[in-house]
Amino acid sequence: MQTWGHAKRIEMLIRHYGLKRAVVLPPAPIFNDPLRMAFLKAANILVLTASKMPGVYLAERTTMYWYMGTGNAIVAEDTPGVRGVLQHLRTAYIVPFNDVKKLAYALDLLIDDSNLSHQLGQNARSELEEKYRWDGLLGEKARRFFREIFTD
Repeated sequence: MQTWGHAKRIEMLIRHYGLKRAVVLPPAPIFNDPLRMAFLKAANILVLTASKMPGVYLAERTTMYWYMGTGNAIVAEDTPGVRGVLQHLRTAYIVPFNDVKKLAYALDLLIDDSNLSHQLGQNARSELEEKYRWDGLLGEKARRFFREIFTD
């Protein structure tokens, strides 16, 4: 689990529920910290939680792209940002915002169904490579945008 400022609470919940094989990652000192990225890649399932705080929106989006890059399954809480990138049962398992029971169900399902878990992760990685690379669709859109701005 990666957390910003709630490590003590997360650790308490891990102990309370007796979770095994859980790692709490503190905030990284630099963007794309190699150790954090290695932990994300080593995980089987990544959970993208959301926030009601508008200031957290960019961090959630950035985390979503990191998760997609790992090629691992993603369970994500439903937000407009998630819906703009991820698709339920294609690139992620999307659960309603703040619904702990459905989040737990999704985790159980993906633990039990390694084929679905693998397929979601591979689809997310492929979509990231196709749509969000400078030499792919993202770069094409950016070049078209700048041509329109700077052409008389």
